Formats: sequence, structure tokens, C-alpha cells
Amino acid sequence: MASLAAPLILGIDLGTSAVKAVALDSAGRVAASAAKAFDTLSDVPGAAEQEPTDWIAAVRNACAALRAALGASEATWRGSVAAIGLAGQLPTLVCGAGEHALGRAVTWKDSRADEWARGAISREEHRRLYERTGMPIDARYLGPMYAYHWSSRAAEVEWVLSAKDYLCFALTGARVTDPSTAAGYAVFDAGAATFAADLCERWQMPVATLPDLRASQTAAAGLTGTAARDLGLKPGIPVAVGCADSVAAAYAMAGLAERTVCVTMGSSTTILDAVHERRLDPTARYLVTPHLVPGWYAREMDLLATGTGYRWLSDLLGWREGTLDQRAAHSPPGARGLTFTPYLGGGEQGALWDPALRASIRGLALGHTADDIARAFLEGVAFEITRCVEVLAETAPVRQVVVSGPIVSHAASLQMLADILGRPVRPCELTSAAAVGAALGASALLGEARLPAPAPGTSTRAVVPPGPASAGYREIYARYEAAAR
Repeated sequence: MASLAAPLILGIDLGTSAVKAVALDSAGRVAASAAKAFDTLSDVPGAAEQEPTDWIAAVRNACAALRAALGASEATWRGSVAAIGLAGQLPTLVCGAGEHALGRAVTWKDSRADEWARGAISREEHRRLYERTGMPIDARYLGPMYAYHWSSRAAEVEWVLSAKDYLCFALTGARVTDPSTAAGYAVFDAGAATFAADLCERWQMPVATLPDLRASQTAAAGLTGTAARDLGLKPGIPVAVGCADSVAAAYAMAGLAERTVCVTMGSSTTILDAVHERRLDPTARYLVTPHLVPGWYAREMDLLATGTGYRWLSDLLGWREGTLDQRAAHSPPGARGLTFTPYLGGGEQGALWDPALRASIRGLALGHTADDIARAFLEGVAFEITRCVEVLAETAPVRQVVVSGPIVSHAASLQMLADILGRPVRPCELTSAAAVGAALGASALLGEARLPAPAPGTSTRAVVPPGPASAGYREIYARYEAAAR
């Protein structure tokens, strides 16, 4: 049972497969954490949809689990929470009218519009859109999603929200967004810091349907009476506008430390750093996202299916969670000549950014074992992370890499990552870095009681330096790059 040191700040991350929630105490420590999963629905090939009502149920259940973990009575819980911060998956599209969503949300994993978008967005338009929005716009952004899935039903749609913004609406009644989330709408002019009417027209998405823009660390509104009853809290508790889950996680892991790359491993893997200026890439290999704090930006790349691929492969081999890492440790570096390109989600948004990429296993022979396949998969993920880090390192040295996620529980996999990166890896043991980042952002609503930005790599664990295998991985990485082309 956790201790209760009021006032508490709740951080809620609406992730791709689960809601993760944390309660931070007045010293910024994680007093309790909880996670509640929800389903992704795929009724037709390529579909990846979710029920917004499932999100709300997961938030309610996660908050109940937090209260139980704290050992708090209903009255104590009700009186202890001072602010709520939000983070969320994106880009995920919710269209609605009145107080309700018009059916399921289309998540960023949905690939049904990919082929259409390849024909609809020319190379020249892609370049222009990147220069204006900072995003390598494709079918996985809200504008193209809306054009493909909803333009024929536009008369029904009163509002358009991303997943985190819908959660904020459900909790407060306010339809607002922040710059980091607005970037995922595909109509946010980053230079002007506003939604652009001509971009909205491009995707047939009326400007009037979009939420108001506010800074991440400002209040959206107070918790409504209905939401307060659902969560067992007092009405009126301020709810921060919040931010994208990627920047929330990076803020919790490293604050705004420059020349530090944060690697957050969950259903997908995000690789990003923090920079002062809006620094675009000449070939659009990364997206430029407004950070949690105004005036800062994150250069970001996303590997779409690393965690979901891990679970898929574990299920295929009949292994429990974590066994894949253990078995991979029994195979030598290079997996005895096996190469696994981990593009299992259909396409990739890392440094390659290609919706046509597909996973492959090369070099497979009768002598290979399940251990070799496991190691080749983990090496493939680490090679893609390395590819992304090297892109960021082209313009400024990378001093450290901070990593969070299930990998921090597996010493052999952490060592493998450090060996392949050729850089020290600092583990961050936060169980939900994005939820912690959301709570830290919301602490700004408490005035003088706000929490300071965290130091890079909050952890009791030692930094993992590259080992003797690192030199040999240079040749193996070159072999992998050839296979991945």
C-alpha cells in the first residue's frame, strides 16, 4: 500500500493500448500508478479503431485502482487531488456532435487510407506541408484521416478532436488542444501557431469543427460534476490542456536537457530530443513537435509496432511476457546470421518514413532456433533506434540516451541496445513516463507549489556503457542496413 502525501497531482496518459495513470505527491514522487487496457477493433483489413467509451471506462477504473493502491478512503481521495494532467496517443481521430462521439475513433495504426494518400499527396506537396507543419504528412494524420473516412458524412460532424483532446472534453466539457497535439491534425501552421484555413480546406475539414488552441500547462477547465462522480473526486478540480504522449514522456525522463535523446518503448517506440529552435530536416526524416514548454521543440521519430510486434512474436512462439528477452540472451550477437526488419505494423515512421515497408526475416535456415529469431527481432528494433539517433546526431553531438519501458527490466537487452548504439544508455524506471510528464505539466496550475523539471534519467540504476560486443555490431548493423533497403 502506497503512502498518501497530499496534495496529489494526477497524470493520465491515454495510450495506444491502455490508460496509464499516476498520482504524484507534493515532492514529485510517484505515490501510486495503475493501468487499464482497452481493445483495438479491426473489423476489416487495415482497420484499427477504438471505442471512446472504452477510454472513459479505463480512466474511471484506473483512478479507482490508484485510490486502492494509496489505501485512501473515498473522502480522503476526494479531498487530496489538486490538479489533473493529460497526455495521449496521436494522431487518433474522433468526430462528434453535441456531447457524444459519432462512432469509433480511427487510430494512428489504421492503414486503410495509406494507398489513397500516396496518390493524393505528391512529393512536392509533401515537402510544402512539412515546411509549414513540421510533420511528414501521410494517411496517419487527422486531416487525411478525416478526408478519407468522414468527408462524405461532414454534415453530421460538429467537432473534430484527437484522443487526448476528446478525453479533456469528456472530463471538462471544453474542446481545446495544445500545440504538440495540434501538430497531429495536419492543419496546424507551426510558424503562425494556428490552424490554417487553406490546410483545413485541403482536407475538407471545416475550421469551425476544430478545438481552441491553448498552451499545454494552462487549465482547460474544471472537472465537471459528472466526471467528478465517475472518478470519485471533487467538481472543479483544474484539468490542464496537456500534450502529446511523446513529449510528456520525454519531459519526465530528461526535462528539457539538450543533446539528450529519449527513447520511450511501449506499443510503439518514440525517439526524440529537445531543441530551442524549430529545426527542420532537409529530407523530412523526423517531425518537429512543439514541446510541453513554449519555445521548445522536439525532433521526433516513431517506430510503429515495436511493442505490439514484441507481443505478437511472443504469442506466436507461445511465450509469456518477458520470455522473449530472456531467450534472446541465449543467442550470440548477430543472431547467427539472422536479420529481422521489424516493420510489423505496415510501414514505418522512423528515419525511413515509408508506409510501404514490411517486416522480413532473412537468412533463416533449419539450424536456427527460436532464440535466434527472438534476438534478431530485438536487434532489429535496436538497429532502427540507432538509425534514428544517428539522424539526430548529424547536427549536434548526442551526449546521452535515456530509455524507458519494459526493456529496463532486462539487463541483457539493455546491454544489447548500448552495444548497438555505441553509446551509454541510462535507464529510466518510470512505469509510465507519459503520465508522469502529464502530471508534472499540470503542476503549473498550482502556482508556487509547481514541481521543478526533472533531471535527466531519473533512476537508481547505473548507466550501461557499450561492452566488448559493440565493435562487432558495426559490421552486423551494416548487414542489417543492406537488408532493410
